[in-house]
Amino acid sequence: MDYLEFFDLKEDPFRLTPDPSYFYPSESHNEVLSSLTYMVEQKEGFFLAVGEPGTGKTTLLNTFLNTKGWKDKAGIALVLTPRLSPEEFLLTVLEDLNVKIKNTNKNEIIRAFRDFLVENSMLGRRIIIIVDEAQSLPDETLEEMRLLSNLETEKEKLLQIVLIGQPELRKRLLSEKLRQLNQRITLRVILNPLTVKETSDYINYRLIKAGKGSVIFKENAKELIHKASKGIPRLINLISSRSLMAAYLDTGKHIKKRHVLYAMRHLSDSCAKKEYWTATVRLSILVFILFCALASAIAINYKEYIIQIMGLFFR
Repeated sequence: MDYLEFFDLKEDPFRLTPDPSYFYPSESHNEVLSSLTYMVEQKEGFFLAVGEPGTGKTTLLNTFLNTKGWKDKAGIALVLTPRLSPEEFLLTVLEDLNVKIKNTNKNEIIRAFRDFLVENSMLGRRIIIIVDEAQSLPDETLEEMRLLSNLETEKEKLLQIVLIGQPELRKRLLSEKLRQLNQRITLRVILNPLTVKETSDYINYRLIKAGKGSVIFKENAKELIHKASKGIPRLINLISSRSLMAAYLDTGKHIKKRHVLYAMRHLSDSCAKKEYWTATVRLSILVFILFCALASAIAINYKEYIIQIMGLFFR
């Protein structure tokens, strides 16, 4: 009997693939999703969303494309390998949008692209460029996107551009070289880690999606998972998955704190190391306090002993 069968689960609740069906709508994730939807509906120019690695940016993006229906309602160029030169980036976008070009002359490419955008605008169809891991884009390619955003009519933008990346992207955009691009970004949001309560709900949510079964995570176990993961969904998944395995080996269906500690000891990420050093520091402080208390007691007793001897001597 494998561990999924043991827990009466249909599938692994903590797999790391960015599956939209497992999208957990935390307050921060909902804000990003709502802002992204608003940006597309209102035909804003640039949208920027940043978050630490593992916070669920790709899952959120897949949720936007699949559950919100934009994959069918709009022409979308999805760039997942952003380390591209301006020319490579432009050709990748045109290929994704199925724009036919007769030659690779830059002016001809831009003209063909603009004709394509105008034609789709007249049909009421939005065109969106989405760049995941956008912090990896070269400055020259970021500048190329700014120039593409100039493709507009007197009334509206013909193109929406979505940048999804890590926090360093925000810092780059503050540089003098990218100042003009930064000014074009009309909506920007930050994807925050989960709170303690959201982490607890997130674990329960994924268990329910996977069939619920007979698994129960104790509250102190979930609190430890949040502390170790800092609320990062990818790390929550890793630790929770290993904790399930630990409970399975222990032939128990209640995930307890000791199972989480076991899981953390078998993970090589920094959260396990941090928990180890935290415990070590706490133990060192406790030993130091006990030592000081013992030294004080000895000193006090020693002082009383001397006073008694002096009293006998001078009696």
